[in-house]
Amino acid sequence: MSKETKIDRQSGVDRGLVAMFLRMLPEERVKANDNALRTIQELRDAYRRQKADEPKPR
Repeated sequence: MSKETKIDRQSGVDRGLVAMFLRMLPEERVKANDNALRTIQELRDAYRRQKADEPKPR
């Protein structure tokens, strides 16, 4: 594992991930955030649909 991708054990910070985001333009960071948010919302919606479709215990 390279120094850049090593997780700082004491703080729990992934320095490689921080470095990757710092290399991005602000617009790219916003787009990455929007994509992550959209994915989270899709997963939540799928979970809720699955729960709603499960048969209710009697």
